[in-house]
Amino acid sequence: MEEKTTIPSAGEGVDPETFRRVWQRVMPDQTDSPLEVENAPAAVPDTARPAVPTQTGEPGEGAGEESGPDLPPVPACAQEGGQEGESAPCVCQGTPSQCLGERSAGETARLEELMEMARRGLLAGQTLARRSGSSCGRGILRSLVADHRYALRRLSAAYFLITGRRYRPCCSAPSLPTDLCLALRDQFQWERRWAFCADQGAQAAQDPCLKELYQELAREGACHAGAIRSLLEQMT
Repeated sequence: MEEKTTIPSAGEGVDPETFRRVWQRVMPDQTDSPLEVENAPAAVPDTARPAVPTQTGEPGEGAGEESGPDLPPVPACAQEGGQEGESAPCVCQGTPSQCLGERSAGETARLEELMEMARRGLLAGQTLARRSGSSCGRGILRSLVADHRYALRRLSAAYFLITGRRYRPCCSAPSLPTDLCLALRDQFQWERRWAFCADQGAQAAQDPCLKELYQELAREGACHAGAIRSLLEQMT
């Protein structure tokens, strides 16, 4: 009577690591060995998975879906939609105040005059600073030069905003007395004149920006005159 040999099923009494090496050598193109397939976890049946509701139609129409708060519709811009009367109402009303615009074109002559004066004050201050023998006097006069240079830039910018053109004053250095005290006396009187002209412009200006600029220049002229007076008091 013949003896029957029972072949063990895959994975029964077989070392997994030894079987894997043999399988990879014999069947290099097959990655799923019987042992691995048998030991793989069973697939979860579809009945165990939670049902995912399918959404159809527009968002917010599905059953059970939470809807957000009702928000007011956003009005369309005038360029959108192509329909009149749908644009958002304009909140900003009126026009801005007159400030360095074409309506201030009547101030160009005064601005040109003040720019000429600022240029003259700058050149005179440079000459006086070179003549001054004390460091304190040079510091005061150099500060005066810096103020007139800045005033010239501010006036030039205002002129450009009003007219759209640049104005560059062309004036030579003023002729000052040789004596330093007499030269400072002339500059003192000129600074008083500069402050007077700027204050006169502030009183006549309708443009609020120009009025403020003229007022600041007038105060600077008065300070310059006071500084020159103090310098002369120290020299005499």
